[in-house]
Amino acid sequence: MKNNKKKKMPLLLKIFLVIIGLIAALILAGFVWLRVNQEKILNNMLDSASQFEDHIGEDVPDFELETPDGVKITPDTLLEDKDLAVIVLYASWCGPCEKEFPEMDAVYQKYQDKMSMVAIDVDSLDTEESVIEYGEKHDFSFPLAYGGDNESLGFIETSTYPTTLIIDRNGKICFWRVGSIPNAETFEEIVTTFMGDDYTEKHPGYYTFFSTAGPGTEFTVTTKEGTETYVTGEDASYSLFVEDREDMTVKVTSVPEGFTISDGGEISGDLPSSVIKLPVAKA
Repeated sequence: MKNNKKKKMPLLLKIFLVIIGLIAALILAGFVWLRVNQEKILNNMLDSASQFEDHIGEDVPDFELETPDGVKITPDTLLEDKDLAVIVLYASWCGPCEKEFPEMDAVYQKYQDKMSMVAIDVDSLDTEESVIEYGEKHDFSFPLAYGGDNESLGFIETSTYPTTLIIDRNGKICFWRVGSIPNAETFEEIVTTFMGDDYTEKHPGYYTFFSTAGPGTEFTVTTKEGTETYVTGEDASYSLFVEDREDMTVKVTSVPEGFTISDGGEISGDLPSSVIKLPVAKA
């Protein structure tokens, strides 16, 4: 005689499958949110980047702040016996800051005889206590400081985190990046540009080229070193470091089906070291 009773699924297996389903739904929701809001986020980064461009090549304005340990930080103290000083503006809630700081710390530990570095919390939602708690949680080698209510830091007001600027040995602001620096290798490539006895003033750039046409947008970048071709990846972007951003020309050469090249496909000049929107549009 056949047994027609259905076997019941174990309770733990049911719970496991529900959890997997919830995780998948959250991942999908996050992906959809990112795609919907990506251009809005990038436009905000572009707006933030444009306000800093006038400072490139200028003397860094005087400023003064203290770490939670009472150490005074000024341009002079940062550059004393150093080739460069790195300043990163952050917020305690900033996810990209959380990701890039360990990468930066590894490079700082390697070159701290030649460079100084400080991370300054300038977010209006944070406090000095936020800085202390952040430092206790992470224990980085470079110092942290609070600058949210410091009037001497008015020249670096921003609401886009992280933002990184570099001051060379001559006290000139020579690099300003709105947006994260993804790994230690890229950060090392940037900071070592300012090192060496033969250093002369340089204005490098680290760019994220973004295409609203999505992945597969082909473009060229021409500098004094020559012309190279690049293609945007699955995240619709391509990131690139250049040692000298002056007289750089970017030209879109091919776009995916359903899109067209706009405005002649070319942008040039001293471009903000941030996100660059490639000139493409829907066909």
